[in-house]
Amino acid sequence: MKKQIFPFSMVDVFARQTLAGNGLSIFVLEQTLSTYMMQAMTREMRQFETIFLQKLEGQNKWRAHIFTMEEELGFAGHPIIGAAASLHQRFHPEDASAEFEFVLNERSVFASSRQEQGHFFAEMNQGKASFGEPLTASACETFFKALNLHVHDKVTDLPLQVVSTGLPYLIVPIQQHLDKARICHEKFEALLAGVGAKFVYVLDVQRREGRTWDNEGKVEDIATGSAVGPAAAYLVRHQRAQAGDTQIFVQGAYVHRSSELHVTCNAVDETVLVRGQVCMVAQGELYV
Repeated sequence: MKKQIFPFSMVDVFARQTLAGNGLSIFVLEQTLSTYMMQAMTREMRQFETIFLQKLEGQNKWRAHIFTMEEELGFAGHPIIGAAASLHQRFHPEDASAEFEFVLNERSVFASSRQEQGHFFAEMNQGKASFGEPLTASACETFFKALNLHVHDKVTDLPLQVVSTGLPYLIVPIQQHLDKARICHEKFEALLAGVGAKFVYVLDVQRREGRTWDNEGKVEDIATGSAVGPAAAYLVRHQRAQAGDTQIFVQGAYVHRSSELHVTCNAVDETVLVRGQVCMVAQGELYV
């Protein structure tokens, strides 16, 4: 069987420097691959997520498939931001800025990139956030126990609530003990599904610091663009932040990958803009 060669690049997203932020593998494809093959390549790369891109007709329009080690996602934040900066650097290196449209399975996402003195900063428009009903007191107790926390850790006047800009997160607002948070319920994914959430985002409201994991609690995410968008919209909704202002979130300290994520909720149309610095890390070829 003839060997196929797939060039790839690697970037660190939401990072002030390399070897920080959230790592991402990027494949720009010449041909369509099966879901099975893209999943297998993602597992080979062993990054938290890998994005596969194919050029479509139209200016800077790309078909995008985003995979974790376990599954394809309909939407994710840091892969879109990383892809925008990488495409800017690869195809428009002389331009100060570039804009892209990424076509996912169920929606399109628009992102832009700018470069300043060799550094790349990318931003994505996540659209308008949608909100579920606040959880009941009983449900709150269940989730706090499942997260190795106590209801006394909760910010008193803020609800647990599912918020989505494409991927529904249960926002858990706390005032202390973020370091103790972990998933300790063997059927946590089922708990989340019961309230309409895909993942959880535990947020220290005062410090704007968050944590999230895969639903088995085995792998902690480093910097979650799809979570900070909903978190920022949640804080605006509950008057803990002002629409139009930039909120700065931090993440990744507990896995030694310091990350910084900037979010603005547009005061006019309520769209959520997530941005961060992207550092180019490596280029290579995968032989299949």
